[in-house]
Amino acid sequence: MRVPTEEQERARLASRQQDQLVEERKRLGAQGNALLLSQGFGSWKNWWRPQAFKALHRVVPEWLLAMLQSWVDLLRVLDEKIQKAKAAQAKGWSGPRPKGAGANSLVQLQSHVLDWNLYPNRRKIACLAGMVPSEWSTGKSQRLGSITKVGVPAIRRIITEMVWRMILFQPHYRPVQKWREVLRGTNKTLKKKAVVAIGRQLIVDLWRLQTGRSSAQELNLILIGG
Repeated sequence: MRVPTEEQERARLASRQQDQLVEERKRLGAQGNALLLSQGFGSWKNWWRPQAFKALHRVVPEWLLAMLQSWVDLLRVLDEKIQKAKAAQAKGWSGPRPKGAGANSLVQLQSHVLDWNLYPNRRKIACLAGMVPSEWSTGKSQRLGSITKVGVPAIRRIITEMVWRMILFQPHYRPVQKWREVLRGTNKTLKKKAVVAIGRQLIVDLWRLQTGRSSAQELNLILIGG
């Protein structure tokens, strides 16, 4: 196990703090949404934001608005802090990047990977994200199961979020093309399987790109910035 440098540890701490702010926003937002559901007003996405809260004023009684207001102030502060954290993180990335892979996401990913050159092959980097299938083998029989999830959960989350943007912004990326029909379908289980498969290939391709093993053109990736 490699011990991170002071600079790498600071970057990782900043990434973790951003994730903690996001989780706290989810927690408080879910509490307000649960209150609305319990009173028969349905589910409201991002209910604390100005436009949604203004709409709530037209349908929710004053006593309920007063309870929600206790969370609104906190949630809006969290929104602001998260935006500032993302902007600060994004400044840590320079040079070209794959379209759909945000600078903030790449900086966060880098803070957890530490050094792409530490990983000698594609399986090692895929294992870091816990995106390799579990395996039960006996003699000539081989059975692959669900992903191991052994690795760094934050990397798996970042890559998964990145995959959805790649599907939108890089439709000609080979793994996206391979799973195109499944992604267009309605089977949620198969879609989840497709996202994991694309994510497993994406982190390998990012490793190839960062270590100079392949060019963006060879990987069929569109680069922007830089």
